[in-house]
Amino acid sequence: MNAADRRGQERVTERAIYSVDPLARLLLDRLGIGPYVMASVALVWGVVFLLVIPATCGCLRSQDGHLGSLEDWHAQLLLLLVFPAACAFYVWQPQAIARVYEAMHVRQRLVDGIGGYRHRVWLWLSIALGIGIVLFDSPKMVANYGSWWMNQNWLAILGREASLAFAFYVLSMMAWRQFVATLEWRRLLPSQTTETGLRAASTYGLSWAFFVALLGLRLSIEAIELPRRAGSITPDYYAKVAAYVIASVGFFCAPMWGALGKDTEFPGHQLRIWLELAGIVALPLLGFLVLRLALGP
Repeated sequence: MNAADRRGQERVTERAIYSVDPLARLLLDRLGIGPYVMASVALVWGVVFLLVIPATCGCLRSQDGHLGSLEDWHAQLLLLLVFPAACAFYVWQPQAIARVYEAMHVRQRLVDGIGGYRHRVWLWLSIALGIGIVLFDSPKMVANYGSWWMNQNWLAILGREASLAFAFYVLSMMAWRQFVATLEWRRLLPSQTTETGLRAASTYGLSWAFFVALLGLRLSIEAIELPRRAGSITPDYYAKVAAYVIASVGFFCAPMWGALGKDTEFPGHQLRIWLELAGIVALPLLGFLVLRLALGP
């Protein structure tokens, strides 16, 4: 099979992976938006949200006990780094998963049995999560964050809630794709372990772990900011930490555990993978320690 045929088969698999997701179909099929363009659009929105909207209500700089957007480095990191990375990963993920199947030489089997990716229940759960986070966040923001620039203008409030709804929908759909891929690869890798298939799965797994580490870095910042902004660590923070540990470690280890356990031909490859994973997962802790030392108690 030549390169064009392989790319055609890969594209069929890729479309099957996101077929249930109307937002992904709009971005990838109708608009043809790739990861770099998606990240750029998200970055532009972050700049508008951090600079243009606060400028309309005089909230760029802190004054009279109100935190301004130029001093809100938590929001800056979230909107200028984490949010663009999440948007880029969202449109890149189906292609990356399809390439792993390509490396395993199971393309047709995947297309024939693609039902796991096509369950619409997760679409409705993702929509419900996007709506639910707005209903949960709005009262908390009004009650606890009265001196915050995001709470001083209806455009800022609307932009925050719309960004949250979009982000949680995107994260939920990515988690579903990852969950299905994890189950598939856990079933396929032990019986069909090849060097190319294992390397493709491990490389994708490290990419996923690195992305989740960015979310973990955001949690590290939140642990520093919450006591200053809300007075204490809120209960939902601990649920986020638990979700981070499961997503970063569980989704990486589960599909390759059996394959790596019997892979005696590439022991150095195994060791490198586990060391890289340990380093990536530890990034948020390192970030927390650095920020804590930089900011002081």
